Amino acid sequence: MASYCWKIKALKSNGPIAQGMEVEVIKKNTTGAPSGNEIRDAFSAKYSIKAPTGIYGNKSMFEIIKP
Repeated sequence: MASYCWKIKALKSNGPIAQGMEVEVIKKNTTGAPSGNEIRDAFSAKYSIKAPTGIYGNKSMFEIIKP
């Protein structure tokens, strides 16, 4: 099955997430966008931060780029 690499970019700062920070989320066997938990985990893992919860569905905060 196929894998897709979604790119997520912070458009605004929020807590430890600064404007312009970017992460990638790999989704396997689905074309669906990454969940809020997957995005939060990606920011936490890449930047070694405690990323806040509940902000990842906000389209004004993040740009989610389809593969």
